[in-house]
Amino acid sequence: MSYARAALAVLAAFLLQTAVWPLTVGDGVAPDFLLATAAAVALLAGTGPAIGFGLVTGLLQDSFSGGLLGMNGFSKPLVVFLAARAREHPPLDTRAGVPLLVLFAAAADLAILWALGEVAGFTTIPALELGAAGFGIPVTVIYGLLAVRFLRPRPAGYPAP
Repeated sequence: MSYARAALAVLAAFLLQTAVWPLTVGDGVAPDFLLATAAAVALLAGTGPAIGFGLVTGLLQDSFSGGLLGMNGFSKPLVVFLAARAREHPPLDTRAGVPLLVLFAAAADLAILWALGEVAGFTTIPALELGAAGFGIPVTVIYGLLAVRFLRPRPAGYPAP
C-alpha cells in the first residue's frame, strides 16, 4: 500500500463527506467516509498506521463537524486499531473477513460516539439517529470496500494505469 494513495484516499473521502454528500442528499445522517478510509488503511497496513490514520481522519472530521473536538479523534483510532488487530486472526485474515471488519468498524464507531455523547451530556448526536444504522452503515461499508480495492497493492507485473 502506498501512503501517497492513502493520503489521496483520505482527501477524497474528506471532500466527499464535507462538500459533495451534503449537496446531493442534504442535511441529515451521512455515511462516515473518513472512517471507511481509515479502516481500509488499517486492514491493509496493520496496527501502527491504523492508529495514525485513525487519529488524522478523526481530528480532521472533528475540526469540520462543529461538534465536540476530540470525539472522533478518540473513537476512530480505537476502532481502526481493533479492526487491524482482528484482521491478524483467523478467519478474519482472509479476503472474506474484510467486509465484516469494515462493518464492525462502522458499528463500533457509532457505539463509541454514543457512549461519549452520554458521558459528555449530549442529548442527541446527529450521526446516531436511526437513519445511521439503516442507511449510513451500509454506504460506509460499501465505500470502505472500494477504498480497500483502491489501496490494495497490485501484483508484480501488473501494468500501472
